Amino acid sequence: QAQPRGRLRHMSFRAGESATCLVIVALACIIFLQAKYSLGPRDNLRYWAQGALTRSQLHIPRSFSTPHAIRGLLQGKNCRNLAVRAAIFGDGGAWQRQNPGETPEAVQNPLDALPEPERLSVKAGGFDWSYLQTKGDTSKPTIVLSHGILSSSYVFRDVMKILQRDGYHAVAFDWIGSGKSEKPAKGSFGYSPEDYVSGLKAFLEASGVNGPIVLCTQGYILGQYGILFATKHKDMVDKLVILNTPLGLRSKLPEPLSNYKGLFKGFAFGKNPDAGMYHAAGGPYAFNYTDYQNLQSPFEEGEDTRIALETIMEDLDWNQLLTKVDIAAERFKNPTLVAWGTNDKYLDLSSAVDWLQTKPTSMKLFAFPATMGHFPQLDYPDQMVETIQRFITGGDLNAPSEIAGVGPKGSGPDL
Repeated sequence: QAQPRGRLRHMSFRAGESATCLVIVALACIIFLQAKYSLGPRDNLRYWAQGALTRSQLHIPRSFSTPHAIRGLLQGKNCRNLAVRAAIFGDGGAWQRQNPGETPEAVQNPLDALPEPERLSVKAGGFDWSYLQTKGDTSKPTIVLSHGILSSSYVFRDVMKILQRDGYHAVAFDWIGSGKSEKPAKGSFGYSPEDYVSGLKAFLEASGVNGPIVLCTQGYILGQYGILFATKHKDMVDKLVILNTPLGLRSKLPEPLSNYKGLFKGFAFGKNPDAGMYHAAGGPYAFNYTDYQNLQSPFEEGEDTRIALETIMEDLDWNQLLTKVDIAAERFKNPTLVAWGTNDKYLDLSSAVDWLQTKPTSMKLFAFPATMGHFPQLDYPDQMVETIQRFITGGDLNAPSEIAGVGPKGSGPDL
């Protein structure tokens, strides 16, 4: 039966209205994705020279921009993997799985030629602590390196090689629950800031480090516990170096740490975090797949590391920790250097600047001239060591870098 003309026109209008609404919604989604995820051109190669070695380093796409997403969909590929996983390359893994038949340029590391630091273990406070150690000149201060959560002493591997070459006794330890150290059940270890601070004291004594030391700490939560240790044991920590660590009271937890808090935190528990990607996404450079594997491996070798992480995050009061560090630092008057990688994707330099406004004048801020992210010890270990050595010896932090090939007038890579 024929429909009245008026009804046909009405139906046609409603169909056109629906199509228009769909187009508007689609455009709004595209604009939202572009605003939220587009972080500029992330797929261009950047080159810099270090001595005779040329390294090609690729911007890490923390997410995907709308053009990337559309192009990925048109090509029938997983656009998240295109944007994020393709940033990891080296001797196998993600790049090859995403791009079968293609081989990326391998990154050569001139520090690979230096001897590896010694891996040792010691029982302290009833638990096994694993650590890297170098032997050095007793006239030089001992340098102790403290990593953050989701990390391990592995991130200081190249730093330790340089310190060993330069004659320093240095110790880079794995916090309890991390790396190769023991992961005790919650009933035997509390996983609180106080437990970690007292545990570190026991470890240093058991490993023969009695101070005074130069403590260098970096990263979320465990790195902050390093600051709490220094402020409690002022007689033992002669100098403190803070690398890219949450300091400001408004500092936020990045993914995947933020997944353990909030309304949907239940979805994060019971699953291994992507610790390798956490390191890769924190800075401006591509990440070697070998490093990715080594940082992810503690979570793949068993569930103990994951359970330890979940225990820390479950009991963590983030705002309380920030406040505790802030108050403790106000009373710490030992020489302190806050050395910052200004290309940090998790923390802004301004947060460190604001934090220092209420701190003793013995605390100084230094922004690395080279392009460094959240993990300066991974991006530029040689310049990080140079800065620490100048701080220890009272040298001029703002003097041109003596590291060959890091850019014009030694000011960092010319990017």
